[in-house]
Amino acid sequence: MEEMPRKSAAELEAECLRLLAMDPHTRGIKRVEIIRMYPKGTGPNWSYGALDPMPTRAGVAIAQTLIASVYGRWALAD
Repeated sequence: MEEMPRKSAAELEAECLRLLAMDPHTRGIKRVEIIRMYPKGTGPNWSYGALDPMPTRAGVAIAQTLIASVYGRWALAD
């Protein structure tokens, strides 16, 4: 299996913001905190921490779904 392409934290944040901007519930989000993780096995090596500004409850659920779509495409670069 091929290794997952890598992006910097800034590039991952930009991709998340690009997706979030497409939905009316999340388009006001200006910052996504990218957090490095150290998974056992082959899971994603990053997650997100804070959204700024924090969206509504519905917006949080939508943001989680949109950001999850990025997990499987790119790994956080070293």
